[in-house]
Amino acid sequence: MTTSGSGASLHRVVLVDGYVDEPTILGVPPYLSPYPRYIAGAIWTRSPGTEVHYETIDGVRESFSAAVRRWSKSDLLVLIAGMIVPGKYLGGTPISVREAKELFSNPLLVDIPKLLVGPWARFGCGLEGGKLALSAQILSPPFDYIVTGDPEVVLGDLAGSGWELADIELNAIREFPDDIEEYVTRGARIVRSHPHHAWNHLICEIETYRGCPRFLTGGCSFCIEPSYGEPQQRELDGVLREIAALHEEGVRAFRIGSQADLFTYGSEEMGEVEFPTPNPEFIERFFSGIRRVAPSLEVLHIDNVNPGTLARHPDESRAVGKAIIKYHTPGDVAAFGVESLDPAVIEKNNLKANSEEVLSAIQLMNDVGRARESGGLPHLLPGINLLYGLPGESTKTLEHNLGFLENLVDANLMVRRINIRQVIGLSGTRFDNEYRSRIKRHEFFSHREKIRRTIDVEMLRR
Repeated sequence: MTTSGSGASLHRVVLVDGYVDEPTILGVPPYLSPYPRYIAGAIWTRSPGTEVHYETIDGVRESFSAAVRRWSKSDLLVLIAGMIVPGKYLGGTPISVREAKELFSNPLLVDIPKLLVGPWARFGCGLEGGKLALSAQILSPPFDYIVTGDPEVVLGDLAGSGWELADIELNAIREFPDDIEEYVTRGARIVRSHPHHAWNHLICEIETYRGCPRFLTGGCSFCIEPSYGEPQQRELDGVLREIAALHEEGVRAFRIGSQADLFTYGSEEMGEVEFPTPNPEFIERFFSGIRRVAPSLEVLHIDNVNPGTLARHPDESRAVGKAIIKYHTPGDVAAFGVESLDPAVIEKNNLKANSEEVLSAIQLMNDVGRARESGGLPHLLPGINLLYGLPGESTKTLEHNLGFLENLVDANLMVRRINIRQVIGLSGTRFDNEYRSRIKRHEFFSHREKIRRTIDVEMLRR
């Protein structure tokens, strides 16, 4: 097959998972993002006779030459990639721009069409915290197509057209959440190709909605989620069908992490107000439903929660927390995107909560979730994400952040973990790419080390 040829001879597509890390999606082992599942499902739905071969970049690294020989027998190569939230990973290493360029430029692959999909293609190639993302065009060549739309929609449409690459719509996106529901369930069996599946060490990231409720005011300056517009909530039954399909394929660990704020999933005010009121009855049905369709699950955790929601709707949030605890597994984390406790930074970047609101959210989550079962881990604690390099920062920012954390220790409050990151400037956000932090590099690292040495140690002791 050539880049302009018909799909009549297309038999094999290779999906290479270079791993992703976005504000609302984690796809670095042991976590598996929705991307491979959705894409495989789209192809199998629209072109049932096409083989889909899935590989992780860590598996590829075991022998680049062997991987290239395998790929040379394929009709289409797809790289899923995009670390646009800086992080440290224990279970895998995301692909680098240099690695992607060298690997996919191999002469044996020159005649095989190559697509780049995921956050790199859509928002730019994040390298590391504190640096601006590079344009995805840096990877063209070797990639023939940079998919700026939703990969499952683009690949599904391509497969449905008879694989006519001349007609590919690179910016095609979902119009409605249920556009992809058949893809989601059909793609579940791709999990069996993941190396962690055989070890029963695979955690599937589950999407409940896309977009941020705070799109109404623009959301946080640096974040990609508001760019999706009004949040698209998936139907509860569709999410449960996905979890059931994954459970049928042997998955025993799930993280309900792909959304800006899990506590607002199912809210009737979504799209109408910046901080929708949580719907505890809906969350109760959701989590009890998960237990019903996945009776053998071993891990059920959550991720993103907006502290501003808890501060504004404490009663409903408390009820949501209690509903989750009835059905989840202990050791769970409600990740709070605090970003900064400096009032100047909060205002300049339209962050989601001030220090008083964050404190009230942490207190509420401690009240609900710090209990332990039989001396084990606390049920559900907040996690704190701090982000540095934002407009409005000064050395006072370090004082505000450290002082707040010290107050948590003094108040005998618990947090599960503290993530300290530096911002990546991405296209499609309001983050000023010309901004340079007033915090010197050595000041940042000294500050981070002090938090690790004092706050983290005390929280772990508790």
